[in-house]
Parts: sequence; structure tokens; C-alpha cells
Amino acid sequence: MKNKHLFILPLVLLSLLTGIFSGWFRIGWNLPVTLPSGEHGALMVGSFLGTLICIERSVSYPNRIALLVPALNSASIIFFLLAMPKTAYVFLILGAAGLTGIYYMVYVKHKGIHILIMMAGALCYLIGNAVLFNTSFYPSVVMWWIAFLFLTITGERLELSRFVLLKRTVIKQSALIILISVFFAGILLPFHSALGSSLSALSMIGSAIWLFKYDMAKHSLKKPGQSFYSGLLLITGYVWLAFTGLFFVLGAYFGSFYDASLHAFFLGFVFMMIFAHAPVILPAVLKLGMSPFGRSLYLWYILLNITLLFRVITVFPGIAPYKMWAGMFNGIAIIGFFVNMITLAIFAKKKSLRDQAAPGCCRV
Repeated sequence: MKNKHLFILPLVLLSLLTGIFSGWFRIGWNLPVTLPSGEHGALMVGSFLGTLICIERSVSYPNRIALLVPALNSASIIFFLLAMPKTAYVFLILGAAGLTGIYYMVYVKHKGIHILIMMAGALCYLIGNAVLFNTSFYPSVVMWWIAFLFLTITGERLELSRFVLLKRTVIKQSALIILISVFFAGILLPFHSALGSSLSALSMIGSAIWLFKYDMAKHSLKKPGQSFYSGLLLITGYVWLAFTGLFFVLGAYFGSFYDASLHAFFLGFVFMMIFAHAPVILPAVLKLGMSPFGRSLYLWYILLNITLLFRVITVFPGIAPYKMWAGMFNGIAIIGFFVNMITLAIFAKKKSLRDQAAPGCCRV
């Protein structure tokens, strides 16, 4: 009964695969299956990423009723596949409300600026899902979802590094809070507003610089193995966050820059964070007792970055037709990473069981 949350993981994987396949549909590939391709954003941000974050937070919360939150959020994939998007949106709203509640209860007990930042992110997730339910208009929702992931990741980096680095001064923390406030000011303006895009860009570029300077990622590069891997991917993610800001300056909602802006953020920033954190978070979720890390994970890091860079430069008309291939290999890199992680986790679990059994084998 220790791993009650494991029943949710098949729905998480189903959400990921459905989201990737629907993305391939949208980018021009004809696949021999029928999928809700119009819901690609909600599948990836809501059903997949939203559920992952809900699982991560509910597993560490002492009250097991918190597992109802990821269960509700993950149920959205069922209704997307049944072509009932409005019902799916309701489950995403319930999941977001539950996640906000978990952060609030944690903050009441432990306080901390990092918890407030993540709670603000969950509230943005809730607002975005509610707007989607009311309008079914993705361009008016996407900035709320970006805020959700941007704030969640920033808060998590503060949480993970607060005991490792030297204490941050009030000035340093205030600078980050100002940058986040600028981002909020940007998303409160009309979604196609040049001022709104500029403010969001300023916040993302400034936050990328702040994270690069004060996060523990640079220190991880001085260590071998998994620490170096995580540090490299984190810094790569911060570079993509800065690039996202640059694309927003150039016009996030105009033509090819829309695709480049969104995927620089969601694939370049968010998935670099997932790739970096997975060897740390997966053992906690699966109760492995050891980290499933292997050098083979670098393959998917390289493939995702090369194909994403190629996808981004398809903003130039001459190579725009090749965006389909870039998108295809973006998805392959993500699927390959998770298959690789599952394989490493299985081997890690078997090794852990052998190590536990070894002393008993030596008894007389």
C-alpha cells in the first residue's frame, strides 16, 4: 500500500503519448489513428505535466487524501480520448484547485518564499484551465500555462538549492520577486499585446540570468556523474528560457515565431528541467532507494536539443517545410528518454532487491 500513487502512472504515460502523437498530427504527419489533435496543448500541459507535478507534491504530503489531486487531474485524458473536452477541462480545473490547496496547506506549516511562488504557479494553472473551459481559445490560455510551469520550476529550484548555496540576500530575493511581478503584469495585458510580450520577455530573460547566477547548477558541473548531468541540463534549460524571451521580443504571436516561442519554452526549458530532475524525483516516487542514472540519458538530451534548435530555425521560409521532421524527432527524443528512464529504473530496482537479499544469503 506504500505506492498507492502508482495506479496513476499509466494515465500519465497515456497522456504523454497522446500529446506527442497529437502534436505530430498538428505539425502535418498523417498517422493511422484518430486522436484529439486540437487539444495538444491541454494534453501536454494539463494531462501530462500537470499530473506529474500533482504526483510530485501529493506524494510528499503526509495526508494520503492528497493523492486524489493527481487522480482527478489525470482522469482528464480519458475524456479527451472520448471526445468530451469540456468534461476533461473540468477535471483539469479540479486538479489545479487541489494542487493550489496542497501548496496552501504546506505554506501554512512551513512558510517560505519558494512555496508562495509555486502556489502562485498552481493558481495560474487554475486560471488558465478555467479560461479554457469558458473560451476554448488556446492563445488566451497559453500564457497562464507558461506562468504555471515557469513559477513551479523557479520555486522548485529555490527549494532544492536553499540548503546548498550561501544565503541569498534580501536584495537578491527581491530581484527575483520583481522579475516574477513583471511577468504577471505581462500576462494580465491582452494576449497579443506588444507590451505584454515585452514584459514577459524581460521577466524570462532576467529570471534565466538570475537562475544561472544563483542556482546550484553551476556548482553541480564541478562534480562527476549524475551531478554534472543535472547541472548541464539545468543550465541548458536556462539558456532556452532566455531564448524564449528573445522570441517573445520578436513577436511571439506572429507566424512562425509562435511555434518557436512555445516550443523553446515547453521543450527547451520545461523538458530540460524534467530530464535533469527525473533521476532525483523518480526514486522518491517509485521508492527505488537508488537513482536510475546512466550515461545513455545524454543521447536524448543531445537529440532533443539538436532537433529543437532545427525546429526553431524553421522560422526562415526556406527550411520551413522541414519543421515536420524536427517535430517528429522532438517527440522521439522525449519518448526515448522515458523508455530509457523506465529501463534504468527496472535495473535499479532489481539491484536494490539483490542488495537487500545478499546478507541473508550469507547466513549459516
